[in-house]
Amino acid sequence: MARRDEAAARAAYELADVEASRDTHSVSDAPSVESHKAASGYMKSFVFGGLDGIITTFAVVAGASGGDFSTEVILALGLSSLFADALSMGVGDALSSKSEMEAALKEKDREGWEYDNYLEGEIKEMVEIYEAKGVSREDARLVITTLAKYKVC
Repeated sequence: MARRDEAAARAAYELADVEASRDTHSVSDAPSVESHKAASGYMKSFVFGGLDGIITTFAVVAGASGGDFSTEVILALGLSSLFADALSMGVGDALSSKSEMEAALKEKDREGWEYDNYLEGEIKEMVEIYEAKGVSREDARLVITTLAKYKVC
């Protein structure tokens, strides 16, 4: 299976080069396989964790400095605060992500059960969702009834 040059595709996007983008998509008639960077899913955690760590560590160090503690005590407080914040944010994010995934899987199971037990109701629901997004009723019905033939979708 031929793979297109993802680096070239990203470069075409960055440069807003339509021709280069077309070139990366027309490498072959074989099906495209494209992987997306998984690291972007962690960006939110890094930003929140970094901001929280910076702010609370600064507050601890500033408070200790104002309290006229020795340099050793201030460093110990700052480093322990930094470690505790990192641990807290990491565990908090892991638990939050786990809970979010469990909720999404439970919802997916419910939707699968509804698909198995009342397919026409699910089709009607999806058509209404697409109509609310501006897709015509006819087009939405065509797309949804076609996809409903394949449960994996």
